[in-house]
Amino acid sequence: MIRKVMRILTAGLLLFACMVPHTHVHVAGKEDRMKDRLSEYLASEEQLQGAAFAIHITEEHSGRTIFEKSADQRMRPASNMKLLTAAAALDELGEKHRFETIVATDGQVKNGQLNGNVYLIGKGDPSLTYEDVQQLASQLHELGIKKINGDIVADDTYFDRERYSEDTTWKDESAYYGAAISALTAAPDSDHDTGTVKVMVDASSSSGKPSVHVVPETDYVSIQNDAVIVSGNEEAELEVKRIHGTNDIVISGSIATGDNEQEWVAVWEPTEYVLHLFQDYVKASGIQVTGTAKTAKAPANRTELLRKQSAPLKELLLPFMKLSNNGHAEMFLKHIGSRGKAGNWEDGINQMEHYLSEKQLPTGQMVIRDGSGLSHVNGITARQLTTLLTQVKQESWYPAFKNSLPVAGMSERMVGGTLRNRFVDTELTGKINAKTGTLTGVSSLSGYMETKSGEHVVFSILLNGLLDEEEGPLIEDQILKIVYEELKSMHTN
Repeated sequence: MIRKVMRILTAGLLLFACMVPHTHVHVAGKEDRMKDRLSEYLASEEQLQGAAFAIHITEEHSGRTIFEKSADQRMRPASNMKLLTAAAALDELGEKHRFETIVATDGQVKNGQLNGNVYLIGKGDPSLTYEDVQQLASQLHELGIKKINGDIVADDTYFDRERYSEDTTWKDESAYYGAAISALTAAPDSDHDTGTVKVMVDASSSSGKPSVHVVPETDYVSIQNDAVIVSGNEEAELEVKRIHGTNDIVISGSIATGDNEQEWVAVWEPTEYVLHLFQDYVKASGIQVTGTAKTAKAPANRTELLRKQSAPLKELLLPFMKLSNNGHAEMFLKHIGSRGKAGNWEDGINQMEHYLSEKQLPTGQMVIRDGSGLSHVNGITARQLTTLLTQVKQESWYPAFKNSLPVAGMSERMVGGTLRNRFVDTELTGKINAKTGTLTGVSSLSGYMETKSGEHVVFSILLNGLLDEEEGPLIEDQILKIVYEELKSMHTN
């Protein structure tokens, strides 16, 4: 009788087991082992001695925390701030939004002559290149215009006149990552480092001095070449800087024989830069101009001649997030703050905070000073970032958001982005989609990681007070490797 009962119970248990959905069950003690390994590593890592760090890791599906350390401590996020900016821009503008640049006139065209002014009107296109500006000038000529009896006017009033977010330093102003912000600005190439020129230094010459070439070719900037060529056995260090408040670029130091280097340098007054280019290209196209070049607001009563549209926002997110473009971040922020008036940082930040509040993120516990993360005053917690990364999964534009994140170990720049040289040829290649961040003394990484079982975790790692921020990625990578290794043995089917 007892045997019969046992057989019935056994059969019942087997039937119940078959009816239970196949989910991952945590093995007793395994999660504690992961926590112990992480805690031991964090305590023993020399680069973290005297530094501050905040970590939050959750299961993507359930939202359950599997590891945290100072997760509610406000930290400088560096470019992880762009996660907030991208989400707010997608929510406010939509993934299909296109940015525009317009050529218009307050006059009329008759017999090949335009009697009136020509206005180049910027609407905050972060992807406009000098080649686009050149094409607009050529198209103006193709309209049959051979002479302009008036001025060429640049209108950048879609944004306010504040060129730099409040915590930008003089040191950052000449660097591509600290470029001045304008509604009318241009980049030297398809990386879209807006408001810059590309300075190319070549040491193939035997003259003792390297040659210098600027893209685009323009006399809006001046070059002072004090650099010298040294033999390959000598230590070489080249410096390319713009003098504050001017467009005078000084090249100093040394470059090794046969080498070539390039540096993107931010210009002073980007609107004037584009105006200068447009005027030159108009004249080069064969159009005579009787007036001058200046900046002013275009009149409401005007006739549109040409319109240049950008790619949709979901495509522009790729250079923005993959390459961590600060200029794009600040332009997106001004865009979302442009409701019925000139776009500005204050209104942009307010709109971003409004979006975050809708996602149950406590903006009163954040410090937001810009859209790029360049400010050392920004303060965000690791838990707030993982909450955002979890919340955006419910948005219709989430695929565009995730697709914009750098992918670990993928060599193509617009796929791997700033993660293309990390986790190469490891089990984690292609399994991490995350935003990197770097400032002096700061390193950060937040995003999604696929586990061995095919599930995902959401993570944020914020490191502050590092003696050498270049050590930060090594620490972040080791943390994620430990998590990945332990999760492999933590789940059973």
